[in-house]
Amino acid sequence: MNVFSADVALAITRLGLLILLGWFMARQGWVGAHARQPLMRMIIWVFFPAMIFSRVSGNPLIASGSQALLYLGAGFLMIVTGYAVATLIGSVFKVPAGTARRTFAFSAGVNNFGYLGIPVTAALFDHDVIGVLLVHNVGVEAAIWTVGIAMLSGESLRKGLKKLFQPMTIALFVALAINFAGFGKSAPIVFASDLCHVIGECAIPIGTLLTGIYLHEIIKDFRLAADAPVSFGVMAVRWLVMPLLVLAAAGFLVTDESLRKVMLVQAAMPCGIFTFLIVEMFKGEVMVSLRCSVITMLCCPLVTPLWLYLGARWLGLS
Repeated sequence: MNVFSADVALAITRLGLLILLGWFMARQGWVGAHARQPLMRMIIWVFFPAMIFSRVSGNPLIASGSQALLYLGAGFLMIVTGYAVATLIGSVFKVPAGTARRTFAFSAGVNNFGYLGIPVTAALFDHDVIGVLLVHNVGVEAAIWTVGIAMLSGESLRKGLKKLFQPMTIALFVALAINFAGFGKSAPIVFASDLCHVIGECAIPIGTLLTGIYLHEIIKDFRLAADAPVSFGVMAVRWLVMPLLVLAAAGFLVTDESLRKVMLVQAAMPCGIFTFLIVEMFKGEVMVSLRCSVITMLCCPLVTPLWLYLGARWLGLS
């Protein structure tokens, strides 16, 4: 496994160019703020559920309920651990208490599990490992929309649990039920999976373009050299503490090789680029969240391959 390959470099470069294209389209007036909500609905209600169904149904690496629970649980625990680490580091680096610190913990605690995680996983491993990643990512989504939203907005965890019943989790449960029933390779399911694959291919490019569109609206108020506590704090979370913790867990606690491959990629990821849209939705401090995304994405071309290389050697993945 060559983590310094052209495929990994292209996955990172494509993400940056798609964000830049979204920004350029907004700057030229081809799309405006009114386009954000329809695009987000398509991503959440159509594209990502289709991608999950196509990658999970018929996937031989997800052959039992215990495997699925392992992958879901790993994703959930990774994000909850990220929130705890980011909360602690936010206090150490003296990020202002209150909304700013909650926003920092939410944003720094979430890695780029989808938009960059999926292309990098595809560049390094085979198709079936991506299916494991997508199940893992639903566990991530569950943590974000329950623990994360409760922390960010002050809602109770009980209210957050209601948000689990969304298209992505439904698509996952349907695909897993088909798998466990042994119908994953039947002709109707293969046809549905192929159709969903074509639709799901839109998820990452359109979601990334949407990030660039929104970035155009808010980037004019962003100053790279400002707010040192957030900048250095997020680098400590994402480029030091969380990679060490995730790789240690993969090395000492996990024996499933597919999950170890997923955890290797997740350990090397920058902050999620979609988090500032959620922060805006729940009235957090958008500039804090944006800073977390921008700082770690700028470091990504150097730091992500380095952690992939070190992690692959630690886990013995060739």
